Amino acid sequence: MENKAPDWFKKSAVYQINPRTFCEEGTIQAVTKQLPVLAELGFKIMYLCPIFQQDDSEDLQNWSTRQKASQTGNPKNPYRMNDYFQVDSEYGTMDDLREFVQKSHDLGMRVILDLVYLHIGPNAGILKSFPDFAAKNEDGTVKYTRWNFPYLNYESQGLREYLWSNMTYYIGAIGVDGFRCDVGDAVPLDFWKEGVRRIRAIKPDAVMINEGEKAEYLSVFNANYGFYWHNGLFDLLTGAVTAKGVMEKHAYYKDLYPAGGIVLRDMDNHDTVTDWPYRIEEHFGNACMELILAMNYTIDGVPMVYCGNELADQSKLSMFANRFYPGVFEFTDRNATGEPVARRKEIIKKLNALKAEVPALVDGETEWIPQEHTSVLAFMRVGKNEQVLFAGNFSEDAAQIQVDGGEVLLSNNTVIENGTVSFSAYGYVIMRKCGPCNHTDCEK
Repeated sequence: MENKAPDWFKKSAVYQINPRTFCEEGTIQAVTKQLPVLAELGFKIMYLCPIFQQDDSEDLQNWSTRQKASQTGNPKNPYRMNDYFQVDSEYGTMDDLREFVQKSHDLGMRVILDLVYLHIGPNAGILKSFPDFAAKNEDGTVKYTRWNFPYLNYESQGLREYLWSNMTYYIGAIGVDGFRCDVGDAVPLDFWKEGVRRIRAIKPDAVMINEGEKAEYLSVFNANYGFYWHNGLFDLLTGAVTAKGVMEKHAYYKDLYPAGGIVLRDMDNHDTVTDWPYRIEEHFGNACMELILAMNYTIDGVPMVYCGNELADQSKLSMFANRFYPGVFEFTDRNATGEPVARRKEIIKKLNALKAEVPALVDGETEWIPQEHTSVLAFMRVGKNEQVLFAGNFSEDAAQIQVDGGEVLLSNNTVIENGTVSFSAYGYVIMRKCGPCNHTDCEK
């Protein structure tokens, strides 16, 4: 099966929306109202976290460790669902989802839904109707994941047909444009292969994102997650590794994946804002997060931006907190103002434009430029008729590098003079120059 990612995916950033943290209201309707604002910032792909009917049992035996640790007391876990064909009342209705998809399409945006097919809620009606849909231990008892949810049984052809019909329903009847698949490479690859064949029979350019890193899954999926990548950036910021360590993590994916294999580049996501000891934006500052965003937009792969990053949000978030069970947590303020917010909106808009308009940032090869400073990362994206340089200082200490010149596309906390780039804390620069060509095939 040929698995070439469509241009609309390669030239865009994925904008992850967790309705619970997106705003205090936490509904699909509330998100829909903000779509024009997100479109104005240049976002083209709306990835909606699970909004399907959740298990609301208060029996702690089937709560995940993380859910209990949140101390919100919220029985509903968005990744422990009972019905894939129903929208949970917490978020709204199926008509609300239809409106969200239609409005997104009207604005030139695509929609990706989150599929959670490794496990299911313990009280799911489908398990009562078809007990063989749940995986079993040797003694006949239901087999549970490490999150305390029942595994689905992929030896059941009936289960497979049920889930394939779920995929084609959302592609065909609701009109979504693809899926992000939770722990996708823990689900059999042959299941996904057939599911993708079916959805692409309806929508040939439907996109599939695997929340996993197995190389063979890129024979079906358009992109894998880059856990190793964002962990490496975190380690660089905390001093656990040097710039060389991050370059090695990049090489890990390049060596592992087939040509054209796409890595999703993120920092914040619904898991990290819940589990990491602090928000990057709050602990290291707005300039640091801007640096990370700039790098993730310019390195090979597809960037993913978590809802609120475009507002320089520093709120204390948890995927288990909602308006009914807020606990000690906060929600992103969509009406936030001030210089950091205004600057971040401007930067995001420019980064989205660069990703869409600069071919080297889509198909250009990444060539690292090693630096003496252990906190400085620099690379060139080498395209057919242009080269784009990124260089950034992942430290509070000043640093300098030498460059050959070019057009400055974007920068922060940086002074460029006579071929010397001087960075202050978390400074970066993105530069473009023509070549290699004789100006016969390019706009110059």
